[in-house]
Order: sequence, then structure tokens, then C-alpha cells
Amino acid sequence: MNTQEKVRRYYLAATSDYLRYYETEWHHHMHYGFQRNLPEGGNPTENLVRYLADVCVLKAGDRVLDAGCGVGGTAIWLTKEKGCACVGLNLMEFQLRLARGFASKKKARVSFAAGDFMHPPFAADSFDAVVAIESFDHAPDKPAWVRCMAGLLRPGGKLLIVDGFKAEAPFLREQRSAYEKFLAGWAVPHLCTVADLKSWGIDADLETLHDEDITPDVLPHASAIRRFAFFFVPLRFVLLRLGLSPREKLGNALATWHQYRTLKQGLWSYRVMVFKKPLAP
Repeated sequence: MNTQEKVRRYYLAATSDYLRYYETEWHHHMHYGFQRNLPEGGNPTENLVRYLADVCVLKAGDRVLDAGCGVGGTAIWLTKEKGCACVGLNLMEFQLRLARGFASKKKARVSFAAGDFMHPPFAADSFDAVVAIESFDHAPDKPAWVRCMAGLLRPGGKLLIVDGFKAEAPFLREQRSAYEKFLAGWAVPHLCTVADLKSWGIDADLETLHDEDITPDVLPHASAIRRFAFFFVPLRFVLLRLGLSPREKLGNALATWHQYRTLKQGLWSYRVMVFKKPLAP
């Protein structure tokens, strides 16, 4: 089974869990939450997008591609709060239907397009920024993806990647088992290192503007979502054995457990990376 099919099967199985238990039906985000400077009563997932918009200096009128947009949370927020002209790209048509519905409720004028972000249906030099929040990890050929996104940027445009990055140090055997269950459960073929990504950025004629490890800011949220696994791992195991639940739901529950353990052990880090396409001479 190729990566694209694994991603399809994962989100077909797991999106309902995000909507119900992760409260995505309410806040429309499907990524980690960010604790730093979280307003009282604020939502940590929305707080991450707020921080990223400031880091990337996104402003009104910027044409922004949300590459791997999920159910539209980032694109909706950037449109409503920053006045950006956003386009959300997603492999999953059913998630796009949800995204359009959420955008309509929020009265956010967001465009959504179906397609594989390895082969996006857009012309070169189309965007002021490309944003990828926990979608880059799904790319099977990450150097090719970076080159492709660089081609979509206008001169001076920015590529923002927020994702997990593999540690440079080797793992112990028991650590590798947990790490592989974490990746497989979330349909991630592999994580790259920071050094890998910076090298691919150079190859794509991009310069690094921002490199920040925000692991301490997401660890509280990683711990909070791990609690779901105490109930869902045994439940999904039983339902799978009875033929009442797909394997991907059990994998999602296992990943929810192992993501915190492996992140806390330093097997991977959660980072913000911003690259810039040079201005034309």
C-alpha cells in the first residue's frame, strides 16, 4: 500500500474521532496545541496558528496556500483574523466538504481545492506563502515536495513548515518500536532531520528565516491527548477483533499513546521552520 492510500485510509477512519473527541467540530483544527501565551479560556490549537502567523509575518492580502488543510481550520483563521486570501488543498474530498461547511458558518471566504500536494494544481509563482502544519510529514518524497512548494512561491514568498523532526542520535531497540508505532498509526512514512530539511531548502534556492524548537510549548497538549489512549487502545483492540472497527482506528489510538512518550524522550522534536524565496535580482 503506497503512502497516499495509507493517508486516505487513516483520515477516512480517524476524522470522526477528531470531530468528536478532539473537538474539531468546534475549533476546526487537527494539530497540536501551543501553550505559550495562551489567553485565559483560549484554545491551544488556535493559539498555535496565531503564533505561526506572527512568526511568518502574514498580513492582509497575502495569498496563502494551506498545503494539506485538513478540515480548513488554519485557512479559516488566517482569512478571518489576518485578512489573507487563502486556498486550502486536500487529498480528501470529504474533509473538503466539512471545510467548506465550517468556512460558511464562519463567513470566511476561503477557496478549497482537491488534489495531491505532491502534484498541486496551481501555477508557478502563485502564492505569497505556503503553510504546512503537520502535513509535510505525510510527504513520501520530502525533497521533491520542498522543491515543488518553492516553485509555487512568488519572489520574496515564504514556506512555513510546522511538524515533527527526527532526532540525530540513534535509538535504543525499545525506543524504535514505540517510534515506529507512533509514525505508522498516523500514516507518516518517515520524519526527516532538521539538517535534511535545511539542505533541501538550499537545493530549492530557499533561505532559512526561522528555526525554532517549540517542543516545550506543545508537550502539555501532547500529554493531554495521550489520555485518550487509556480508554481507546483497549476499546479499539476489542472492536477490531470483533470486526467492528478498522485497523486504522487502533493505529490512531496507539499513536496517541506513543507520540507523547517518544517526544518526551527526545526521539523527535516539534519545530517551526520558515524559508524565504529570494527576491528577483
